[in-house]
Amino acid sequence: MADEMYCDPDDNAINLIEIEFRDGTLYFKAEDDDHLESDDFHKLEDPKNAILRNLNNQVLMKRSGMDLAVLEDMTDYEIQENAPHTIFIIQAYKETVPSGLAIAILVRSKNQIYSLSCQNKELQFKEGPAPNHIASTRSDFIFYQKKVIGHEKMQFESSLYPGYFLACEKEQQGYFKLVLKEGSQEDDKLMMFIVQYC
Repeated sequence: MADEMYCDPDDNAINLIEIEFRDGTLYFKAEDDDHLESDDFHKLEDPKNAILRNLNNQVLMKRSGMDLAVLEDMTDYEIQENAPHTIFIIQAYKETVPSGLAIAILVRSKNQIYSLSCQNKELQFKEGPAPNHIASTRSDFIFYQKKVIGHEKMQFESSLYPGYFLACEKEQQGYFKLVLKEGSQEDDKLMMFIVQYC
């Protein structure tokens, strides 16, 4: 005699009351879809402070009075001397439908918080903290922090522009600037960062 299976009703289950096939797509209607959670981001626990470096050991820093981030050679003493512009705030978010470790990158400058934005695929710091709640599956403030396989390094993929990552780019003036770069190859060293929590 076959074993009887008993299934507990799942409180998170969705009861489907209607299924319809239109133009090659299958559509479902939930029993009580007015009360379903929308896909969104919510701030998690307290943020963490971190120093971010590229693989050349250059330190990421928000230029004072400017909305851009550059990477410069610095000693530990210079990192502290340039704080808080060298100390970034990593704010984690919870997603309704998790896609990875969702974070916002912030920095304090002149008693003001600035949030890194990738709007129009251009990186800039916007005045003010990242929102507590983002009612969308994508945001110019949210990046997915991903561990690079085989390395103790991280990549940061834009949630607004999937396939675009934070990267280092050498400027004509000789310094390195933080940019948003398209690419998916994990061996692209310009897209790898060392995250040192402090």
